[in-house]
Amino acid sequence: MNNFLLELMVEEIPSRMQSSAIYEFERLMIEELGKFRIMYDSARSYISPRRMVFSARLKAMVEEFIEEKRGPQIDSSPEVVEKFLKAYNVTIGDCCEKELDKKIFLFVKIRHSARDTAEILDDVIKNAIRKISWKKSMRWGVNRFCFARPLRNIMAIFDDHPLNISFDEIGLKSCYHTYGHRFLAPQKIEAHNGNEYLEKMKNSFVIVDSNEREQIIRKKFKELESKLNISIEVDEKLLEEVVGLVEYPVVLLGKIPEKFMKLPDEAITVPLRVHQRYFPVRNEEKLAPYFVFVANNVTADGGKTIIAGNEKVLAARLADALFFFETDLQKPLESHLEELKKIAFNEGLGTIFDRVSRVTNVCDYLCESLGTENSLSLKRASILAKCDLSTNMVREFPELQGIMGAHYARIQEEPPDVCAAIRDQYRPAAEISNRVSALFSLADKIELIATFFAIGKEPTGSKDPFALRRAAIGILKIVEKFQFDFDLKEVVGRTISQLSNHYPKLNIIERVYDFVLERLKTVLKESGIQQNILNAVINHEDRILYIFLKSKILSGVIRDSFEEKLLSAHKRIKNLVLSNSCIFVDERLFQKEEEIVLWKKISELEKTLLEMENDGDDFGERFRKQLSACMKMEQTLTDFFDNVLVNINDGQIKQNRLNLLTKLSFIFDGIIPIGLQ
Repeated sequence: MNNFLLELMVEEIPSRMQSSAIYEFERLMIEELGKFRIMYDSARSYISPRRMVFSARLKAMVEEFIEEKRGPQIDSSPEVVEKFLKAYNVTIGDCCEKELDKKIFLFVKIRHSARDTAEILDDVIKNAIRKISWKKSMRWGVNRFCFARPLRNIMAIFDDHPLNISFDEIGLKSCYHTYGHRFLAPQKIEAHNGNEYLEKMKNSFVIVDSNEREQIIRKKFKELESKLNISIEVDEKLLEEVVGLVEYPVVLLGKIPEKFMKLPDEAITVPLRVHQRYFPVRNEEKLAPYFVFVANNVTADGGKTIIAGNEKVLAARLADALFFFETDLQKPLESHLEELKKIAFNEGLGTIFDRVSRVTNVCDYLCESLGTENSLSLKRASILAKCDLSTNMVREFPELQGIMGAHYARIQEEPPDVCAAIRDQYRPAAEISNRVSALFSLADKIELIATFFAIGKEPTGSKDPFALRRAAIGILKIVEKFQFDFDLKEVVGRTISQLSNHYPKLNIIERVYDFVLERLKTVLKESGIQQNILNAVINHEDRILYIFLKSKILSGVIRDSFEEKLLSAHKRIKNLVLSNSCIFVDERLFQKEEEIVLWKKISELEKTLLEMENDGDDFGERFRKQLSACMKMEQTLTDFFDNVLVNINDGQIKQNRLNLLTKLSFIFDGIIPIGLQ
């Protein structure tokens, strides 16, 4: 095995593209090596902003082998057959016939002579480079070839010798050298194998391995934290992005002027993270007047110049934020409501102000339906929730929507649950902690889905530009977490009735309900609910909360042998009564003790179930008790079937026994989903 090293030197590859690009590059290189039967081991790949690297150990020779190519079916047209023969420069006599899937195809065997691996690597490398797919690519100069960024150098070495590869599409030839860090070591560097390459690049201020760069940054973070007794907020996505921006990471600490620290934390951290790619610093959970960033350069003054430059840029951003914050506070948050009339929401759905009105009405209905005591707070939250969209701060930093509204509401002494609802409206259900926030988020999501369905903009295939699927899952999570029991169809109907245009209301209501129901099926399946239980419950219930609770309760009960104890008995009842619908029972016709006992137990069960309806338990607890009461009938039913013959010759007694079983069947039907029976 001989050393093989390939480096593609590129102008700054965007950080977001790097992880997928290097994974695909390694896969394509291995795929091409396999296609040409080149034996390899120790394959590795690396990526940095300016280079993609692949190294491996390859066998010096590719041994002779025979490749079998499948052609057209034998009854294909002469033109198709001739095209196949011409492609491989063979005659019909060189071909054989083989049957595949009951069809007969032509096959040809092609003999490949033994070759030097070095001769084949030209095709391997160029094929792999051409096949890399990019979300966005570009052309440069007069070239038609596309890549993420312009390719500037190709270093290809095999067995300590440079390969002679001409990449005519971009006018490049492979060479023996590459270049070090753009600023710190721009001179040529020669290497003969992967280990030597990595060592020489490191000496030239280039850490090619992204994992190593990440570890260096994490280590420096820990050293800073220990030295200054601080805590650095490490956002993993931001860290991944920063790793892809530097070839030689240098961690530096900057200072935030004290005058900016009166801003809300998020008004500081968002510009730090999102706009400048800095890491916020905390001191005992409190935001500290410092920030940490990763530079790609080393200066003679120990980074002072770089720190000063970054502090200046950040100060300008925070000065804007402070000005906007103080300006916004000069008037009440509610005064921004009028400005929402100038902000379009979507064609056919009016302005943001129109949407606020619709959501407020949905909140009112939910309060009516759920009997909540938080109606005043919910109404206030619905009026204020979107007001920050017209504030200066959110216009400049859209990432702060909801967050700044909550801060302004708190400063202007709105109730705490109102502030929380404004803050939580964009958060997932798991992060919502109070009932007002949950109700407002629920109303907001229902209105979003219903109105977009009303104007015909529902998701299609993989396209969901308005994130309606995510909103539907949010509805389900909130319903489950807060046990909200309401009629979704009724809420959707009230929502779309507010639209000025006339829409086919019933069709929209059903479509929205089915859309949410599909998401519910997915959520329940992922939680381990069996398909038969899910189907049965959905056919039995149409309220989201009941479907959630019944599915999970039944799933647990059936795993505890509920099916053996009761369902089999009820199936037997259903088979006996068939289409009988009469439930009148004449006690004078009882002939067996088991009939009398069963009738008594049915009467007791009816009374028990009626009491449960009025005992104040929540639906889930009541359903558990109802199931338990039904399960107590199992032994009585067993005794009945063991000792009483239903289908006897006496028609009057037979009908009375059928009516007895039919009455019990009707009771069970009200509790146990029919699909389980």
